Amino acid sequence: MGRPNFFIVGAAKSGTSSLDRYLSQHPEVFIPPKKEAHYFSIPDFPPAFRGPGDEGMNLYTIRDRAEYDLLFDGVRDEKAVGESSVFYLYYPGTAKRIYEAYEDARIIIMLRNPVDRAFSAYMHLVRDERERLPFRESLAKEDERIAGDFEPLWYYRAVGLYAEQVQRYLDVFGPERVKVIIFEEFSRNPVAAVRDVCTFLEISPDFTPDTSIRHNESGVPKSRAIYNFISKPHGIKEIVKPFLPASFRERIGNQMKSMVLERVQMEPDIRAELQGYFASDIAALEDVLQRDLSIWRKHKQQASGQ
Repeated sequence: MGRPNFFIVGAAKSGTSSLDRYLSQHPEVFIPPKKEAHYFSIPDFPPAFRGPGDEGMNLYTIRDRAEYDLLFDGVRDEKAVGESSVFYLYYPGTAKRIYEAYEDARIIIMLRNPVDRAFSAYMHLVRDERERLPFRESLAKEDERIAGDFEPLWYYRAVGLYAEQVQRYLDVFGPERVKVIIFEEFSRNPVAAVRDVCTFLEISPDFTPDTSIRHNESGVPKSRAIYNFISKPHGIKEIVKPFLPASFRERIGNQMKSMVLERVQMEPDIRAELQGYFASDIAALEDVLQRDLSIWRKHKQQASGQ
């Protein structure tokens, strides 16, 4: 049985699904098909998440160590063994728990302009028929939802306050074991970004992943019936499933979802409000990372997407 030596810890809606799938193509990498185990955040979870559609978090997160270890049962001779759970970054006790279990692990953090990340999380929940309120009203409900034990995907602002979250991992693991990727740079050149991660993981960077598919995109379905057929279990799909390789099913499914999703724009005044809200934390993050994040300040209006 394998032992994980790297973790993609978030942030949610910042490209982690794509990075996970691109890295999984590397012959020296093992990542289990199941994403979002969240095992090391469980002690920070409430007894149950109570938001609309949060049953998935309650049912599919892994709470048992033996079950968690089974995620890596398929490891053979891969040098880099990892898993991805996007709320590992948000919950304060997670970094220390990972370190206590795997002190030699490497940590990968993906950060997106927090304004766009917030709207993408909102559109993800709209896509899945969980969020019913307009964005402005949903932002006003955030504190109430946090107090009501909704899962963190509903925390449109709180999850985007990165500075303290990143600092925890730097303090626990040290900067040499933490890799921070800026989503906007990743999106511009995903192959170069993946190769850079390979170098960080000390595996061959001489690797060109298929990056033609963006995974777990957000948006409004142009046809709810078609989107639900693609994304949810259906008898017809179960019949043909045994005859199609899993990689082919994943590719076709993602391509079809992308085609049926419509990208929408955030209202300019809400964008301006959120830019003001996040400004001080972005400045603090620049100090933490010792790098310029003007790419987020100069950001142009962008439709919801990944």
